[in-house]
Amino acid sequence: MNIGLIGYGFMGGAHAAAIQSLPGVALYALASRTRPSDDEPTRGNLDLKTAPLPDSVKWTPDWREVVTDPAIDAVDICLPTHLHKPVALAALENGKHVLCEKPMALNTSECDELMAVAANAGKTFMIAQVLRFRYPYIYALDFIRAAGIDNIVSCTLQRSTGYPQWSNWLTNSDCSGGAILDLLSHDLDQALLWFGPPDAVSAVSVGDVDTAEATLRYGNRNVIVASGWLTPEAPFSESFRIETVDSTLHYDGAALTLTHNGNGETVGMPGHDAYADEIAYFVDCAKTGASPERCPPEDSAQVVRLAEVLKRSREERGREASWQ
Repeated sequence: MNIGLIGYGFMGGAHAAAIQSLPGVALYALASRTRPSDDEPTRGNLDLKTAPLPDSVKWTPDWREVVTDPAIDAVDICLPTHLHKPVALAALENGKHVLCEKPMALNTSECDELMAVAANAGKTFMIAQVLRFRYPYIYALDFIRAAGIDNIVSCTLQRSTGYPQWSNWLTNSDCSGGAILDLLSHDLDQALLWFGPPDAVSAVSVGDVDTAEATLRYGNRNVIVASGWLTPEAPFSESFRIETVDSTLHYDGAALTLTHNGNGETVGMPGHDAYADEIAYFVDCAKTGASPERCPPEDSAQVVRLAEVLKRSREERGREASWQ
């Protein structure tokens, strides 16, 4: 399968390396403002695996050349969020399978339009919700299913990083949607995957930059998602804690620990490349014509909807809003 990659920023570099690691898959073309050089610095808040761009990869500054190239089977979009909709629509209308970085789009109306076009195109359309392919979060889903949702006492997910000064577009809310949509959408997606639609939600700011503590209410149980973009020097941090009456599963960003009746053990985590895993899954769906049930676009659209509701609640100082 020939893949055309559009965008070569922070995520584009990680996707390029992942594509080149997969058998039976070729990084056929790249659209970016300039052709990447081997000595370009890594940008972003994570030390992600990257790889030099081979001379065999066709490069163009015009993404339209990628979506219209008949030699390309699928398009991988790693562009700023406000560009997701027009580029994905063009790719689908030109008969390409589409993998697009999260979030799907800036708002629910854009998501609705994309899903309608994808359904009519008959091509695989998937949003790259990478946490669904990372071992700690896969383990957590299995833990919750084994325990039973009704037996979960509390759940907190946390994700924060310094204000993204490495990017001109992330700090522009018209382009990124802000920290709730861009950063916390990772954990909002997990909350919806783990527990389903909440009864009601609310959010308040918890910092001086662009932060939120979101409360997703499920009857008498609250699921908390926090916190967003902090001061520029703040390091990246992620974690979650899930508690039942007698067990706790805790991930601190490095180690996964399961405690049962006071006895704790470290859960072994196999080494793997989640970006390669998600792209391999997308490619398999595209090749076989299967629906991406592990990461359906409808779920990603729900994340955008939830982010919209939470942003409004934060603006209204934590007013609880109905999810339905």
